[in-house]
Amino acid sequence: MSATVLLLIIFEYSGVLFAIIADLCSGLHKARINNIPRTSRALRRTVDKIARYFNTLLALTILDAMIIAGVIYLQSSGIAVLPVVPIFSLLGAIVLTIIEIKSICEKSEEKGDLSQATKTIRELLESPSLKTVLSQLEKKE
Repeated sequence: MSATVLLLIIFEYSGVLFAIIADLCSGLHKARINNIPRTSRALRRTVDKIARYFNTLLALTILDAMIIAGVIYLQSSGIAVLPVVPIFSLLGAIVLTIIEIKSICEKSEEKGDLSQATKTIRELLESPSLKTVLSQLEKKE
């Protein structure tokens, strides 16, 4: 029974890692198609995401291990017969994978529009003409 639980947990972690890698590949492909520079900051976000996701899964796995230990104890005492399933890890892996699938399916145009808007605002704030207008307004006051 414990080998089955271990295989299920390995499958869950592998599935989440596969979903993250698929999202990364999708993002890199969309960036390449839209001529958006691929930066190290975006790659660092992926590494950060992996760390956050696996920390979450580890916490859920520890919770499952405590529950499974209690179930095994109760089964050996003959008090209760409950299934030995890492339910919290399973649910966590499903939720994290759905998040990644949603990220893959997002429209790249929306991500590009946000990037373009940020770039336009930055250029506007750094423009000499805006600085000239602001300085003239300060003189009038």
